[in-house]
Amino acid sequence: MIRAQTVRAWAFAFLVVALFAAMTLALICRGPWYDEFYTHYVTRPGPGFFALWPVWMRDNHPPLFYFLAWATNFLGDPFVLRRILNLGIALVGGGALFVLCRVRPALRPLAVPYVIALAGYLPMIGRVSELRSNFLAYVAAAIAVAALSELARPGQSPRSRGALAFLGVALAVSFSVHLAATMIVGAVSAAFGLRMLMTRDWRGAKELAAVGAIASAPFLVTTALQYGTIARNTQNFWIQSSAGEARWTIRLEIIANLTANWPLTAVASCGLAMLGWQTVKERRLSDFAWLTATLGVGVVLAVIVLIIAHLQRPFVIDRYLVSLHPPIAMILAIGVATVTKRVSASIATLIDGVMIIGSLFAIYASLQQTLKSPSWNGTAVKIAQITGRCPGVIVHVDEYWNKNTQLLPPVENRAVFPYAYRWVARAHGFELAPASSRAIAEKCPTVIWAEHAFNQRPDAEHVSARLRQQGFTKTDGRLERIGDGWIYVIPPPSP
Repeated sequence: MIRAQTVRAWAFAFLVVALFAAMTLALICRGPWYDEFYTHYVTRPGPGFFALWPVWMRDNHPPLFYFLAWATNFLGDPFVLRRILNLGIALVGGGALFVLCRVRPALRPLAVPYVIALAGYLPMIGRVSELRSNFLAYVAAAIAVAALSELARPGQSPRSRGALAFLGVALAVSFSVHLAATMIVGAVSAAFGLRMLMTRDWRGAKELAAVGAIASAPFLVTTALQYGTIARNTQNFWIQSSAGEARWTIRLEIIANLTANWPLTAVASCGLAMLGWQTVKERRLSDFAWLTATLGVGVVLAVIVLIIAHLQRPFVIDRYLVSLHPPIAMILAIGVATVTKRVSASIATLIDGVMIIGSLFAIYASLQQTLKSPSWNGTAVKIAQITGRCPGVIVHVDEYWNKNTQLLPPVENRAVFPYAYRWVARAHGFELAPASSRAIAEKCPTVIWAEHAFNQRPDAEHVSARLRQQGFTKTDGRLERIGDGWIYVIPPPSP
């Protein structure tokens, strides 16, 4: 008879394989969008490291991901190849979690439900498919939360150098990816420090403080150099700075956690209720209860810090909140482990199987949502079809509709748009007319192209009037919106 542990291992292995297959499909099939072109432009191989470093420092976030993207230029120019960096990050993160579980057996009961939870969240698929730092922030926070949960427990002092080094590296990476990730992981770390102080583990608190100080040094140095730029860059932004806006965004992100995998949430809720009842009955906090409370306090602190920061400079949007998922996932994992350790091995295997099925459905839903994301390929494919039917088509880019974004700092935004238009046109096999050209094709349609114009909603009359102002002799045409962009097709002159 097959042992329950073997069945659980095979089911978990299937989940991992399915997850990597979905991530690979997402990064292959998703079209590029503007923020990815920004990364592509500021990490291009031509200028070299010393020319690009000042550009990275003009951004609003630490330069770690830009450096990694620049260092992996050897993968190739297409986005499909450049995004492979994220698969590497996933493998390194998975390896780090495996090593931690191997040397720290106490973490193993939490590891499987923790990974099941992480696998089903949208960031695992949506963020891996883009050449941006958000996926690195997600994986780094996941490892940092696991490391804190095991290595920052009170009563372990003196900790080994290996444990302190692992925790330090995990925190250093988490602090150096994205400002939102720094705030979230920093708040969770502070909660663990507070727990040590409450339990009078003075030596442990000193060790955690020392590791945190060393881990935060790279972030503090780069932030000190970037501070003036960040302050100027964030004076005006495209989202509102109200507390209500921030709370609503954070609330939706937390709801996304709890509804991504219903079987896991249901089992975890039962386990957390059991844990709460045990605490009330025994009038003491077990290790699981302490860990749950610590993570919960960390999440609350993180939300408070995020809202306060948002009121100063608006920045809270969904994709910046990826680091909120891991501490919530660990809380759910504690609930699941509370249930599974009270049931037989066969029942625990059944519970794992149901949760894995829930995660597979969540992965599929996330993949479908990711593949439907707007991209520059939408308009480009349509233009390629038009030029394929009539090779004399003239394609004009009208960057007027991109001015709102181009005027936002950093200054590189002004160069990224022409770079992106040229890159996409080359990738789809059609040519662009010179910026000064006002030519109208004689025997084929003339196409006016605007991408990443989601905040610009002109009608055909407005576009026609704009073309007349630019000096086009024929302006009557048909407007077609595709994703966040549009094309305006002017038919050829009548014979």
